[in-house]
Amino acid sequence: MTGLSRRRRFRLTALATAGAAFAALVALSCALFVWPGGARPRRVGAVLSLDGTYEQLREQTAVDLVRDGYAPVLLFSVGYYPNVACPSVPRVKVVCFKPVPGRTIGEVEFAVRFARRHHVRSIMVVAGHAQTTRARLLVHRCFSGRSVVVPAPAPPAYAMPYQVVYEWGALLKALVIDPGC
Repeated sequence: MTGLSRRRRFRLTALATAGAAFAALVALSCALFVWPGGARPRRVGAVLSLDGTYEQLREQTAVDLVRDGYAPVLLFSVGYYPNVACPSVPRVKVVCFKPVPGRTIGEVEFAVRFARRHHVRSIMVVAGHAQTTRARLLVHRCFSGRSVVVPAPAPPAYAMPYQVVYEWGALLKALVIDPGC
């Protein structure tokens, strides 16, 4: 009888621990990727638009920001997604580039090199909604000037589970395997 109650206690404890770990993972995922927060746009030397899925959300946000006068330069990553054309914005210098490596770190490194060459002391990064946390980490790690990371609008709700899983992997890679800068 005591063996059965020990097993039952062990199972209940294991189930409670697994449930608490799952709840913590969901809460952390929501804080980091679903509602990542973002800074308010402010006047900067350049806006960097990262490439990725739901590109039209990022592109529209970045173009609106430079069109509204937040920066005189738009650094636009054409990345590796098909059918991404370099935008044209009146009275704004638009620099389209293909990052090497073709990941977020390559985009940030391009922006940092551009900033050094052109004496840009502040940048605003327009990241994919779920990508905001990782973009913030990389920009703070690589750029010594003032930086602001603004998330593009969230993609459709059905896309968020994939985005969260992808970003967990990309964030762990950025932290552990490929820190960059």
